[in-house]
Amino acid sequence: MATILDVSRLAGVSKTTVSRVMNGKGRISQATKDAVFRAIEELNYRPNVLAQSLSNQTTNSVGLIIPSGYHSAQNVMELMDLAHSMARDSNKFLIITQTDTNDIESGIRSIKQLVDRRCDGILYYKTSHIEENSGEEQLSNLIDELPIPLVVINYKLPKKPNNYVWYDQVEAESLAVNKLLELGHTAIAYICGPMNINTARQRFEGYRQSLNKNGLDVDPFLIVEAPSFFDGGYTACQQLLQRQVKFTAIACHSDSIAIGALKALQEKGISVPDEISIFGFGNDDIANYTHPSISSVKLPVDDIVQRACEMLFLKMENGDSQLKPLNDIYGELVIRDSIKKIND
Repeated sequence: MATILDVSRLAGVSKTTVSRVMNGKGRISQATKDAVFRAIEELNYRPNVLAQSLSNQTTNSVGLIIPSGYHSAQNVMELMDLAHSMARDSNKFLIITQTDTNDIESGIRSIKQLVDRRCDGILYYKTSHIEENSGEEQLSNLIDELPIPLVVINYKLPKKPNNYVWYDQVEAESLAVNKLLELGHTAIAYICGPMNINTARQRFEGYRQSLNKNGLDVDPFLIVEAPSFFDGGYTACQQLLQRQVKFTAIACHSDSIAIGALKALQEKGISVPDEISIFGFGNDDIANYTHPSISSVKLPVDDIVQRACEMLFLKMENGDSQLKPLNDIYGELVIRDSIKKIND
């Protein structure tokens, strides 16, 4: 098995230079880098990662924590793929783990387990459940105590502006509802997600604010909570129809809820969008393949993950000294066939 000494001899440079080239450190000429990489390839050299970690006091590994039950959600799948790509491009190894439950204590246990496994930094995707102890104070204190940097995704930590990346759900849902209002809809029903989740409450608040800003009151008979997604959207829409209240559009917490609602309407012979318009949220791939295709709000997953990774990697290398204030992250409307101007 080839050693770093063999590589240095073949490349005609010192062992220190080989190490610097492999770790991307120091000012090395391109010619020297090329010679080292040719030697590595020719000798099929593989560095001893364990020895490197003991020598450098680093494992070049990054932890990613996601909540249990969310691994199949498209935005979380995209988050995992993008985090893996960014870690790989930065010569870092990504370790993915799940919290057992959605409470803050489980999340903190997962963080400490990754610290024990000598991760050099951690990304924590936190669901925002409404609970007596939401975790803001605990996470803020933990950030000060941890020996490695932690960046939280999908959860706002006002005391730690350089340790979280957050997406304004209120503003995003307002985009969808404002579009329906622009099309002339004033009787707009809303199918919420599970209201013990802060994200669902924030999106409902976006719906409420949009109506109020346009001089409209929220009609409680037009509000239904979907406890799950596809099935929940289907049964929630059935409840709306059973109430026999007039509405010309439905805004939904998610695309999967919107697809369930679409099925319920079609089973009753109600045409979408000729009779009722539907707006989803999340821009899942499947929204483009229903009939009609579902209009949605695109989540900026790429921006969120890129900023979170860049923030974490900078902290791992330089602390907070290189961090710059981040601009707000906004959603984007994706208009498809499920909405229509009223009386058109």
